[in-house]
Amino acid sequence: MAYVAVLANVNGNLPALTAALERIEKLKEEGYTIEKYYILGNLVGLFPYPTEVIKVLESLMEEKKVSLIRGEFDQVIAESDPHGEGLDYIERLSYPNFIKRALQYSWERLGHEGREFVRDVPVYLVDRVGKNDIFGVYGSPFDPFGGVVLPDQPTSYYNSIMRAVKDYEILFVASPRYPVNAMTRYGRIVCPGSIGYSPDKGHRPTFALVATDTLHVRFFEVDYDKGIVEDRIRREGLPEELLKILYRGRV
Repeated sequence: MAYVAVLANVNGNLPALTAALERIEKLKEEGYTIEKYYILGNLVGLFPYPTEVIKVLESLMEEKKVSLIRGEFDQVIAESDPHGEGLDYIERLSYPNFIKRALQYSWERLGHEGREFVRDVPVYLVDRVGKNDIFGVYGSPFDPFGGVVLPDQPTSYYNSIMRAVKDYEILFVASPRYPVNAMTRYGRIVCPGSIGYSPDKGHRPTFALVATDTLHVRFFEVDYDKGIVEDRIRREGLPEELLKILYRGRV
């Protein structure tokens, strides 16, 4: 049986992304045929490895293994004027100061080429998995960046979301950061969870494998050394709030 791997919310967290990709390679060794990766944003954002994450993604793209879409923080980077004066526009955004500082750091570290890479990443994913048409978006079909698909809701709630993309058999979203596998009358909604930015202290990084013929979904957890990321945050002089996000999923 063939599968696709679905990941989301990397947020510039290289050690977490590396751990997830290593787990996927081990699954291949165990007999899983994994044909492609989908990464649903945020590619960059809060944590201090934006250029390193982009290099890993570029390598996967060279092997024609991955499709990407933008997340909320990727959109902030993409909206910067490539011919403008710099990153002052981030100060005008309605984010807490620690998020602004993290985004400014990413903007600077990415440089012109990295920012151009993010600008080239599409907002929506439209593809085919086996005989099934899929649609992917970071937030929700109604709002690609600000929208949220909540976990643990009644079927009627998921029906109302899937109705907007009912021509597709499956909808991939990233916004809850919690794993979601909801079957509706129109199709299936899947959130793979979160790789780089766990939703709370009790959740480890999570990704999904989706069978290309049956669309059966399995979630896998991974571990990584958060101390490496903590050291980098401190060394780069980034806000202390990012440590709380790293360990607790919230400030």
